[in-house]
Amino acid sequence: MKIGVNCGHTKSGAGYGAVGIIRESEHTRLVGYSLMGKLQSLGVKVVDCTVDQAESQSAYLAKSVEIANSENLDLFVSIHFNASGGAGNGVEVYTYDGKQLEEALNVCNGISSLGFRNRGVKSGSGLYVVRKTKAKAMLIEVCFCDNSYDVSLYQSLGYERIADAICNAIVGRVSQDQEEPADNDMSQDEFIQFVGEIAKKDWNERRIILPSVVIAQAIKESGWGKSELAQNANALFGIKKNGWTGKVYVKQATEQRPDGSYYTVDNTEWRAYDNWEQSIIDHNDYIATRSTDDGKTLRYDPVIGCNDYVQACKYLQECGYATSLTYASSLIESIQKRNLTMYDSQEDDMAPDGYLWVVQAGAYRSLNNAKAFSEKLKREGIETLIKQYKVE
Repeated sequence: MKIGVNCGHTKSGAGYGAVGIIRESEHTRLVGYSLMGKLQSLGVKVVDCTVDQAESQSAYLAKSVEIANSENLDLFVSIHFNASGGAGNGVEVYTYDGKQLEEALNVCNGISSLGFRNRGVKSGSGLYVVRKTKAKAMLIEVCFCDNSYDVSLYQSLGYERIADAICNAIVGRVSQDQEEPADNDMSQDEFIQFVGEIAKKDWNERRIILPSVVIAQAIKESGWGKSELAQNANALFGIKKNGWTGKVYVKQATEQRPDGSYYTVDNTEWRAYDNWEQSIIDHNDYIATRSTDDGKTLRYDPVIGCNDYVQACKYLQECGYATSLTYASSLIESIQKRNLTMYDSQEDDMAPDGYLWVVQAGAYRSLNNAKAFSEKLKREGIETLIKQYKVE
């Protein structure tokens, strides 16, 4: 099998790709060259059809096709990232006349299984590289480079995971050095249950952070356990080294500024673990102990023991846990959408025979004061009874 891979657009100048939260031309090369390496490791002959510089957009396209058509290719693949002003999201693949090629369908299914919306296989007859290439061709729009959800998920997964999905779609299996551990290959329901049971047990024992919040964080930060950190460092949360004395994993960090723009920090050190359970427990320890003034104050003090998931999510953002401007709202939405509060229920403590747990709102000598307090509670949705008791 011989496959031509084109890392979409030039590196600069004419033919340069879209610029959104991330730059298309940079990431087509990260995904594309990773894909080439994976295909070659599986014995596939790869032709690099990438063009870094050209005099014009048309010259770039013509040169890409010229390289592809000079070889007897079985398949031509062009890697791109979409853009739509921030409104669109998801993966889609373009083929000639919209043919539902097996490889194209597999790419859509493979990338969407990582959490992206599946926009399907569409007609790309108007696209130069699809129309002019002699070999069977597909142009892959991995996701939208100007959509905050897509970029956040893409960054958490890492370009290697996208390359794996495409490689698997084309040749039927992921390269051996990137194959996921069997015990980490969970469905979304299994992932929720796994994190939820550990988080609930820890909540019942230590009352640090609500299980529903922990689950939502793990989903968001690890892409359902499929992120680069989750797979290579057993880290379900993006916690930087910050005084950690254990193992670390080095990768780029993507941060958001207060004005909404993004920037990256190379060679960031992240905490790494032996397994996912260690990651969950250390995340809770981090929330309980993180201090930036030698222990005089706890950074996440409002979060600790908070039994209102909405407030806990807001406190996390207010205390600077993440730079994402939508971090809290995305957690709250995830908790509500997936009914994660089922893991927040506390173990019941039944009173022994002859005893009852008594809840008393207040006691007054003045009936008017008692009525005023009762009315106040009623406005808050709490119904009360006023009854006179003898005071011994």
